[in-house]
Amino acid sequence: MEITARPAPAAETGAPGTSWRGSWTPSRPRDAQLLRGLPASQRLLLTTDGTLTAALATLLDEPIAVWRLGDELVTLEHDDDALALAAARRVLVRTVLLYGARSRTPLLFGCSRIALGRLPGEVRRALLRTDAPIGLVLREHRIETFRSPLRVGIVPATADAAALLGDGLMCRRTYAIASAGAPLMVVDEQFPARGFGAQG
Repeated sequence: MEITARPAPAAETGAPGTSWRGSWTPSRPRDAQLLRGLPASQRLLLTTDGTLTAALATLLDEPIAVWRLGDELVTLEHDDDALALAAARRVLVRTVLLYGARSRTPLLFGCSRIALGRLPGEVRRALLRTDAPIGLVLREHRIETFRSPLRVGIVPATADAAALLGDGLMCRRTYAIASAGAPLMVVDEQFPARGFGAQG
């Protein structure tokens, strides 16, 4: 199923987009105007504090599949304030593409930095052996979490996202997932601002 709609005002005017920090919804009038110009589905996905996999399945009326693009253990070159980790600590960097299982429509590019040492052993093993979305793995293992937005907005696609989803403006969410007061991971998600399956 394709969801097409008018482009956001930023796409029409050639403006580079906008972003805001520390909230799922914008407070500045210009940012709010750009948000209102998005298709309803994109507004919902951009501003929800929940996992997007179930929301996408409901909106598109099809199962959502995950293509795990890569898992890499990386040594931090600098302190990671969002993860509260010092330089030289190791994190798992995971990149994925969510797509419609029936339509094969690419939907969302995600990249996560995960503090594996803060996760229970069974969750670490599940993340390393499965393609399941991170949010669903945490839910299946009954890990109570809190999501806090770091940066949310409507911005040009990164090179990695553009290669999979096409050029143009993206709805982009970067947020931390914490449990018991400790950050477990930082998740960055991008999906097309024009709507899924929109042309041009």
